Amino acid sequence: MIRKIRFDSFPEPLSAVCYGCGRLGGDYDDERSFALLDAYYAMGGRFLDTANCYGRWTASGMNESERCIGAWLRSRQVTDMVVTSKCCHYAFDAHDVSRVNRACAEADLEDSRRTLGLDTIPIYLTHRDDPSVDIRVIVDFLADMVKSGRVTRFGLSNYRADRIRAAIDYLGEGWRDWMVAASNEWSLHEECLAMDRGGELPKGDGIVATSRELWKLHRETGLPLFSFSAAAGGFYEKLAAGRVQAGPYDREAALDLARIAEEHRCSVTVPSIAYLLNSGVPAIPIVAVSNASQMADFEAISAWEDDLSALSPFRKG
Repeated sequence: MIRKIRFDSFPEPLSAVCYGCGRLGGDYDDERSFALLDAYYAMGGRFLDTANCYGRWTASGMNESERCIGAWLRSRQVTDMVVTSKCCHYAFDAHDVSRVNRACAEADLEDSRRTLGLDTIPIYLTHRDDPSVDIRVIVDFLADMVKSGRVTRFGLSNYRADRIRAAIDYLGEGWRDWMVAASNEWSLHEECLAMDRGGELPKGDGIVATSRELWKLHRETGLPLFSFSAAAGGFYEKLAAGRVQAGPYDREAALDLARIAEEHRCSVTVPSIAYLLNSGVPAIPIVAVSNASQMADFEAISAWEDDLSALSPFRKG
């Protein structure tokens, strides 16, 4: 079974591996999506990641992931799933128009609540940042969602370290009563790439990768990190098969992972993701898989007990 872990910033334990649901209901039809959700639930998984924009890139233009999850929750009569959703993503036909404002956040929240069939969404994140907007303005409209009881905790997705730190400072000592986590791209592979570039990894499309500065912030403050793209597209499996190229940090990590995987009789993907749970950073990996056989690794990842912090390029550099 997938174990649960507890953070001070959320009132109940969370599954140690979150299932990323971006393709459910849109790229995957409902039958396939329901089967994946059933498999995750059967192994004790109780933590889903979705967003109001997921599926809007499909022909329907609708929030298909939330629609599918809501239908599954009702069909299976599930009441113990912690669902994370997100607001304020740009429209796919207007990438340059910011939607990081109270009106868009409120519209997305009400649409998410209605579609998911949830009066209260456990975790609600702003999906993109607009650095021209005072972080206090963003925190205020998110905190109002918590005050109203429509959201249990809010978070920030794709925000830089300085913006996250400013949000924590603004909230003060009681920040854990409002803000649960930040959600940025993070994997062992991303760390290696960042260190090959001096600790930073610039991304496009408003995505923020976990830089060395962000990594330090999470360690210093205890703010949890919900890390998306945690499997890095199976990078180390592909590297072992000679299908991708690697820099010096990745090559060193690959050797360590191969040794660890042989000792534990598992694929290199398992320790590469388990690293995120066992590196000294408070974190939960968000992992998207397309079939139940891939999902079988979730239990091994969550059960990992060995300290893997020595793998960290950020510690070494």
